[in-house]
Amino acid sequence: MLSVDTSRRIFDVLTPWLSRLISLIVVVILVGLMPDIAGIDPSQSILRARAGQQHMLTPEALAAVRADLQLDRSAMERLTDWLSDALHGDLGYSWIDGSPVIDGIQQTMSTSLLLMSMALGLTFVLCGFSLVHTLFSWKQRKLKQTHNSLSTVLISLPEYVVASVLILILSIWLGWFPPYGWQSWHHIWLPSLALALPASGLLSRLLRDSLQRVLNEPWVITWLSANISSFQIMRFALKRAVSSLIPQVAMIMIGLTGGAVAVEQIFSIPGIGRLILGAAKAQDLPVLQGGLLVLLFISIFISSLSLLVQQLLLGHSLRNGKLISSHSSFAFTSSNNKRLTAGLIFSLLLAVVIWSLFRDPFSSQFIRLAAPSLQAPLGGDGIGRDLLARIGSGMLSTFWAGFVATVLSLVVGMVLGFNTRYSQGLIEITKGIPYIIAGLLVAGMTGMNPNSSMIAIVLVSWAPLAAHCSSLIVEAKAQPYTHLAPIWGTSKFKILRYYLLPYVLPPLLRHALLRMPVITLSLTSLSFIGLGAKPPSPEWGLMIAENLPYIERAPLGVLGPIFGLVLLGIAINLLFDD
Repeated sequence: MLSVDTSRRIFDVLTPWLSRLISLIVVVILVGLMPDIAGIDPSQSILRARAGQQHMLTPEALAAVRADLQLDRSAMERLTDWLSDALHGDLGYSWIDGSPVIDGIQQTMSTSLLLMSMALGLTFVLCGFSLVHTLFSWKQRKLKQTHNSLSTVLISLPEYVVASVLILILSIWLGWFPPYGWQSWHHIWLPSLALALPASGLLSRLLRDSLQRVLNEPWVITWLSANISSFQIMRFALKRAVSSLIPQVAMIMIGLTGGAVAVEQIFSIPGIGRLILGAAKAQDLPVLQGGLLVLLFISIFISSLSLLVQQLLLGHSLRNGKLISSHSSFAFTSSNNKRLTAGLIFSLLLAVVIWSLFRDPFSSQFIRLAAPSLQAPLGGDGIGRDLLARIGSGMLSTFWAGFVATVLSLVVGMVLGFNTRYSQGLIEITKGIPYIIAGLLVAGMTGMNPNSSMIAIVLVSWAPLAAHCSSLIVEAKAQPYTHLAPIWGTSKFKILRYYLLPYVLPPLLRHALLRMPVITLSLTSLSFIGLGAKPPSPEWGLMIAENLPYIERAPLGVLGPIFGLVLLGIAINLLFDD
């Protein structure tokens, strides 16, 4: 007969894996039932994908497709057969070309793994430079005076925007790299940089914040007083800072997989992300299910490995409540220069909004792709509309949508982050689903509801915040005072109110603010696939999509909204930089 403590330990070990299994099954079932939930007939999309857009959708042709793919059977029958075959290693056959799904995944997976490995290597190299700068600033006693604006800029931009800018600068303007394709080593640099730059921005900023918190702890003063070398202090502080961020590093690695979908599409790379995106658009469910299954298994593997590494690094301290660290605060910066700079940025953005109130953002007043002038400071778009007026007109709605999505993601992330024993699998599965694919799935299930883009972004944006929340809770519970509080008779509510929340909230709020610009731009990017705003709305994502074909002749139509979001991210982070 097992003791109560043994049974509890077994339950604690098995529950996260049960959560992973249930989450995986739910995602696969939802994908399989997507056409039936949305009430659409996939035979039309499949016929177009097979024969081209101009093929006549005659009843006879559609009936032949349904008979060929056995679409007349119920969705549950098809799903049960697919799951049964998948358990035996058979992921079925493509509805479009009849090829084995497993062959297509194997052919594209090697390409994607090479791209992600290269991007991960570049991410660590770029973070290394930021790390050296942070440690040097601490040694010079100037750590509090520095502000890593570059990381804020990188965090503000999702991968597809970075890819567009890199193509414009490094390929079109400078001619250093080919813009598209996957034929030689020259083709790997631009897509790898497009993935690595946002990831390195987020990781370097989280690492800097964690290092700053560790280096301000009392033991550092004690060690300096004992004449322990700065090198030894930095080495120990780095270990402490990295150990608490290991789950976040895992989330960033998983994010490279999700970000590869948009990057592979932009650079025409034959990877698994592009394969899944094409399958989602064409309603090729076997390929979509098989590809997502592989991505989700990768996500679970990386996350599980990161939790194991964290336990190995901090296991003794976590079990015995001997992890002594100070929690950070969340308040406006005390630096007048930072507050002044943030105020100037907000004033500039407000001036653009006021300009748009006296201009018409919808009518064609200028020649096509007009050059900047006094009448139109940023020029005209592809049909002669005032670009500056459209940017200002769409700013408030774009920022408001991003703010709401960020708040919802933070709330969901905190609720599930405090209950990772049951939500661990959901966190890993959610992070493994690319936001573009999530947008297509939500659109398919909601019938292109106006709120589909908001739902899709919130569904995938809460996972990094939940993972960070979970990691902070592990640290907070390992503090001596929290570890001993139940012995003193402190209630669970008081432990939550006075010990856990003060430790978790400040860094989590900063993380959410860091992610707000990229959440906003990811939200707008779903306009590319028909979600959210519709023409002639001046919504920024739609503007980027409309002006991207003219980026060589009129780059301000694309760079204007991007620059606005970058300024917003810098201003917000300057206000809370202390």
